[in-house]
Amino acid sequence: MRPKATRRKEQAQQTRAAIVEHAQRLFRERGFEAVTIEEITDAAGVARGSFYTYFKNKSEIIIAEFRDIDDYYRRYAANLKRYGTAREKLLAFTRAQMRYVRDTVGNENLKVLYANQTIEPGSVKIINNRERFWYHLIRDIIADGQAAGEFRTDKSAEQLADWFNRTVRGLFLEWCISSGQEFDLVKEAETYCRDWMIAALAC
Repeated sequence: MRPKATRRKEQAQQTRAAIVEHAQRLFRERGFEAVTIEEITDAAGVARGSFYTYFKNKSEIIIAEFRDIDDYYRRYAANLKRYGTAREKLLAFTRAQMRYVRDTVGNENLKVLYANQTIEPGSVKIINNRERFWYHLIRDIIADGQAAGEFRTDKSAEQLADWFNRTVRGLFLEWCISSGQEFDLVKEAETYCRDWMIAALAC
């Protein structure tokens, strides 16, 4: 028989997951601003007070999804050890990143994420926060490439990581604008990364 604490933890995880799942569906269907917290909890079949156990407001659901994306990046990063060069690591990570966004996050959900981050006040948000794992991973790969003589050193690894990640965000934005119809995100990103971004990083 499982301990009560374990059952409570599982139930809490299920409640949070239900809130996130139904909130994301409603955001896609009706737009972020049009959906109320009461509608989210009604759809999830939980008490309204349960929402505030896990989130302060609706925007925190969007932030939670970005954190889920970063959790995937953390898990995947261990696979990069099998690649010998920084170029290969950047290309492999870009492929994995795009597959996850295309197949798990999806075009409609990514639109909601980007729209929310655009309208939220303040200049630093989760989407461009340098404390995210995504930023640190790219920066460290680039720094390794600089140390190995693969990448240019006239700019810092931090500056080059900023440029790299801004370029990736631009590709995501174009995919959102086209509703995923104009190109396959993974194939386009692989070519884009190899022929444009890595070429720009080269010595």
